[in-house]
Amino acid sequence: GYCPAIVELTAKAPKIYNIVDVFAKIRGLLTTFGNGGNKMKRIFALLSAVAMALTLVACGEASGSTSSSGQSSGDTITIKLPHCYVEGHPLTDTLQNFFKPELESRSNGRLTVDIYPNSTLATEEQIYEGLRNNTYEMGVVGTIFQDRIPSVAAFQLPFLFTDYDQARAALYEGDYGYQLIGDVASLGFTVNGIVPDGFRVMTMNKKVESLADMHGLKMRMPNLEIMVEIGNYLGFAVTPMSMTEVFSALEQGVIDGQENPPSTIRSQGWYEIQDYLLVSNHVFTSLFLCVNNDFYNSLDSELQNILDEVIDETCAQIWDTAQTQAQEDLDYMSSEGGIEVYEPSDSFRQEMVEATAPMYDNMYETAPEVEEVINAIQAIQ
Repeated sequence: GYCPAIVELTAKAPKIYNIVDVFAKIRGLLTTFGNGGNKMKRIFALLSAVAMALTLVACGEASGSTSSSGQSSGDTITIKLPHCYVEGHPLTDTLQNFFKPELESRSNGRLTVDIYPNSTLATEEQIYEGLRNNTYEMGVVGTIFQDRIPSVAAFQLPFLFTDYDQARAALYEGDYGYQLIGDVASLGFTVNGIVPDGFRVMTMNKKVESLADMHGLKMRMPNLEIMVEIGNYLGFAVTPMSMTEVFSALEQGVIDGQENPPSTIRSQGWYEIQDYLLVSNHVFTSLFLCVNNDFYNSLDSELQNILDEVIDETCAQIWDTAQTQAQEDLDYMSSEGGIEVYEPSDSFRQEMVEATAPMYDNMYETAPEVEEVINAIQAIQ
């Protein structure tokens, strides 16, 4: 009398994806058939075993179990994509307004994207670790993994790039960026796109017009060895701290200034509490759009191709608008924020170039393989 009930429960297995639902059905069956000593206990044990087995099967289905050829066409796969940039940043806007809808549309809903900006889900370090340990399918990071792959630090050699055209030719149209990245796949993820965050500029409450003027100023720099080294060579009293601390540190005079691309300075509102902005362009910052290895390999070839195409088009959009956006940000901060935006004199710029020049030899000692790549980048007209 109870076998038909078990058969019925088994037949419904594809629809059962929650163990709570399974046992609720069991309780319903027991209520229908009544309680009754050892016989009922054996039946309950049998039904419980069936429920557990069905739940394991169903969980496998719900998690999008894969075959050697990837997911079946009926699965919906959610991509978690965290990053550290606020609303209004070119990266944030392009991911939200282009990457997400395009990927979802072209995959016919098989791929969906949840984007988490402004470190709402994870800090950059947590994103990096999450890409490695399969917590996140995708993510955006900078050169945070340079401790594992030293050649990556070469992206931030001072005054390596002179303008956006040279940077685009080297990092987007050419493969020099990927040569510097090296064997990043060994870390558990790949860099599928390199996009510009832009040339870094400096804001301060003192107008600096020579290297001597910089001496001893408390300058916030990212806590990356190469960035701290740049600050030291320029004569700053370098003060590493997280982005979330910068506004209050500037406001309270804990630091005298900071340096970042214009888009970050504008979106963070730091220009509102600083008096001067020096367009030093001392470092060109790149961002890496990364994909977890296991996630990518679990996709079938069709979805891999779609993902690759949309990532490439997303990168192209960011490169296409980067230079114009940077100038718009500088103009806005000057006109609306009241901060004085100025260029260094030729002699001041040359002072900065010469002061930081030893860093190239330092880099070649640490990662000799990058010298040829750096020479090729510098040769781009």
